Amino acid sequence: MTSFEIGLTVCVCVLLIVCIALAVWNIRQIKKVKFLQKSISEFMESGKITDFSVGENTLAQLQNSIADLENRISLEKSNAISQTKKNTEFISDISHQLKTPLAGMRLYCEMQNAENPTEYTKKELQLIERMESLIQKLFKLEKIKSDSYVMDFKNWEIRDIVNEIVSEFHHLFPNKAYSVNGRSELRCDRAWMAEAVGNIIKNASEHTADDGEVSVNIENRNHSTIIEINDNGGGIAPEEIPNLFKRFYRTDHSAPGSAGIGLPVTKAVVEKHHGIITVENKNDGLSVVMCFPHIDGYVTI
Repeated sequence: MTSFEIGLTVCVCVLLIVCIALAVWNIRQIKKVKFLQKSISEFMESGKITDFSVGENTLAQLQNSIADLENRISLEKSNAISQTKKNTEFISDISHQLKTPLAGMRLYCEMQNAENPTEYTKKELQLIERMESLIQKLFKLEKIKSDSYVMDFKNWEIRDIVNEIVSEFHHLFPNKAYSVNGRSELRCDRAWMAEAVGNIIKNASEHTADDGEVSVNIENRNHSTIIEINDNGGGIAPEEIPNLFKRFYRTDHSAPGSAGIGLPVTKAVVEKHHGIITVENKNDGLSVVMCFPHIDGYVTI
C-alpha cells in the first residue's frame, strides 16, 4: 500500500469518525430539544416547572431560561389568584355588612309605605332594590373571577338555551322581533351560559326601538361554537367599545337603572369557558360575537 493510499485511508477514517461524532451529537441535541418541548408541555398542562441544568452549553442556558420564565409565570399566577381571592373576600365582607342595614331600611320603608304611601316612599324602595341588585351582581362577578363557583360542564344544545332566553324576553318586549338561527352543541355550564347570552340579548333589547329587531346566529365552525347577537339599535360610539366590559361603565345610551355589571359578568363567564368575546358596530346596530372552542378538558397556565 502506497503512502498516498495510507493517507487517503486515514483521511476517510477520520472523516467517518467525525461524521459519527456529529451524528451522535445531533441525536443528543434532538433529544434535549424534545425534552425541553415535553417539559414546556408539562408546565402548560400541570404546572410542573422544568428542572435547572448545571451544564454550560447553549441548550443548558436555554433550559435554565425556560425554568426561570416558568417560575416567574407561576409566581405571577399565584399572586394574581391571591389578589383575586382578597378582592372576593373584601367584596363578600362589604356585601354582608351592607345587607343588614339594607334589610332594616327596606323593613322601615315598607312599613312607612303601608301606612302612608307617597311618591318618596316608593322611590326609596326602588333605590333599595337597586342597591341590593348591585351588591348581588358585584358579588357574583368577583366570585366568578376567583373560581369560587364550580362550573357544571355538560354537553348542551346552544339553540335550546337561546330559545328559552328569547321566550322570556318576548314577554318583556312583546313588540320586538327576535330570531334564532343555526345550532351547535357545546360543553358548557347551562346556567352560566344562559346568564352570559341573556345579558347580551337584554342589552340589545333595551337599546333598540319598541319594534326593534334582535337576531341570534349560532354556528358550528372549525371545532368551535360561534354565537353572534345583532340588533338594529344604531350601535354605539367607536371610542366606547373598548370600555364596554369594564365594571360600572355606562354608555350615554345605557338603560335607566343600569349598573354596568352585566357585560363584565358575561365576559368573565365567556373566559371561564375558554372563549373570547368581541363587539363591533355592524350594519345599523351592534354585533356581539362569542367564540367557544370545543374541548374535552382544561389547560391551565
